[in-house]
Amino acid sequence: MLKSARELLESQIWLAAKKQWKTAVTVAASLLAMSAMTLVLPWPMKFIIDRIIVEVPSAGRISGDKTGLLHFIFASLQGIFHQGMGGAVYRAIGVYVVLALLSGLFIYVAQVELVRLGQNVTLTVRGRLFSHLINLPQSFFEKAKSGDLTNRISNDTAEIQAILEAFLVVFVQSLPTIAGILVVAFALDWIYALTFVVVIPVIYAATRYYARLTQKASRLQRRTEGALASAAQEAIYYHKAVAALSLEGEVTADLVSSGKLSALRGIETGRWRGRLTVSVELLVSLTTAFVLLVGVMRIYHGCLTVGQLTVFLAYLESLFKPVRQLSKFVGQVGKSLASNERIEEIMKIRPAEMGATDRPGAIDAPPLSGGIRFEGVRFGYAGGREVLRGFCLDVKAGETVAVVGESGSGKSTLVNLVLRLHDPVEGAVLLDGADARRYRLDSMRQQMATVLQDSYIFDTTVRENIQIAATSPDDSGYEAAARAAGAHDFIMELPEGYETRLGEGGSGLSGGQRRRLAIARAFMRNAPILLLDEPTTGLDAATEREVSESLRALARGRTTIIVSHQLSTIADADRIVVLSEGRVAESGRHGELLAANGLYAELWRRQTEKSPAG
Repeated sequence: MLKSARELLESQIWLAAKKQWKTAVTVAASLLAMSAMTLVLPWPMKFIIDRIIVEVPSAGRISGDKTGLLHFIFASLQGIFHQGMGGAVYRAIGVYVVLALLSGLFIYVAQVELVRLGQNVTLTVRGRLFSHLINLPQSFFEKAKSGDLTNRISNDTAEIQAILEAFLVVFVQSLPTIAGILVVAFALDWIYALTFVVVIPVIYAATRYYARLTQKASRLQRRTEGALASAAQEAIYYHKAVAALSLEGEVTADLVSSGKLSALRGIETGRWRGRLTVSVELLVSLTTAFVLLVGVMRIYHGCLTVGQLTVFLAYLESLFKPVRQLSKFVGQVGKSLASNERIEEIMKIRPAEMGATDRPGAIDAPPLSGGIRFEGVRFGYAGGREVLRGFCLDVKAGETVAVVGESGSGKSTLVNLVLRLHDPVEGAVLLDGADARRYRLDSMRQQMATVLQDSYIFDTTVRENIQIAATSPDDSGYEAAARAAGAHDFIMELPEGYETRLGEGGSGLSGGQRRRLAIARAFMRNAPILLLDEPTTGLDAATEREVSESLRALARGRTTIIVSHQLSTIADADRIVVLSEGRVAESGRHGELLAANGLYAELWRRQTEKSPAG
């Protein structure tokens, strides 16, 4: 537990909790007050019992005479106002009631504020985790499983409240309560108090042993659940492919198999937690019997009063409550700490070690005119072959350059490098003559508009899907952007026009409509650099012509790099660059390249020969 406490002091939970210090202080004060009430509450009872036994000779003995209800009530009321023993006893009962009410108040405040603290800290950690995650380089997401990452953001962060509750209750309430009970018990009768001490090391050892096994099992279960979530999300995301390939049975079987493994590990976790609880309860029962036996013997020998025995038994019950809490929370914290480890695992990732990220001393990019130059760029994806080999290309401001070539020649990689989704292994990408790595990513990317093969339609309204690309949050030019992209007419045919919610991935739109919304976003960005990566792929001939017209209007006056395998859509580019094996094989205008009868001419013949058959 202490080791876990040290780890938490260095974790995101502690950083977030420090910002909620006022709520944390309120919780701590309430829990300490509850501990104080636990120590004080038995004393009125001791006073009452010892006073009655001393001053009432018949106390504890049942006589043959029965007291009627009315006689009992009147005699009791008379005793309240009596200045002797009866009045003192009733006043002690009144004190006990007041203390009980205060204890209830402290319990209420502690519970409410503890929930408030947990929710606020969870929200803060969840925000930090997502912010850190979403700013990691693209290379991280190419290896990670999206379902597992989602599980960490939603489920693992939800366990934070359990961790806070456990550590606050244990360290602020339970341990002070145990310490206070032992101090008072030793002050009353140190010989008798030794019986309390015997059980604590035994329970601690059992708790620590089973907690370690519980945490190990929980860690395995959380990892299995992450893999399960990832498999489910992948199957849902690629549902069309699953249905087309008749893979429903296989993906269901895989999910059930992963679910069985998760269930088995959950059962194992529950088994260890159950053993922990049973061992503690058994030790508590045996200790109670032993303490009661020794207490009776101490009374018999005149070392304790009956009232003092009552205090000891109350303290014993109060001692076992935090011990039970300790065992409960240790088992619960085993699962929660496994979740915390998964959060910290992401937070400890250093973006600079993963790929393209803001470098130390990076500055905001100045307004760019749009010049782009690749200088001796070498690049290869992790675990794959080298894609670009000493690649050089100079794109002048305002020029439209089309990049073509066989699949795998590195066309899309150029767009990724300009966007700094990846950085070159060697060489540099220059923007207006300066290395792009000297600029902060957001300030640089805000001056680039993109239309990619996947249009990335978000689960929000049409208006918000367009406005999301605006450089200022109050930009209202979304309709003008939609008109420029040729999207206004179909948008107005939607049920609620621009306020129509599109659903996940824009599932209700055709491919051409999704592409037009992406073009409208690019118009909305109004950036000096335009990057187009296979923007007409998957469209029918008529839609392709319409989208191409919108793209030509979008490219006017901007530095444009367009990657395409549809040569008919790029024939009017200022310059066409043909890639082969990671280098520039040919460069020139459409007519010049056809006249050269090289690689571009070969690609052109292949497509034009297939067109009639298509």
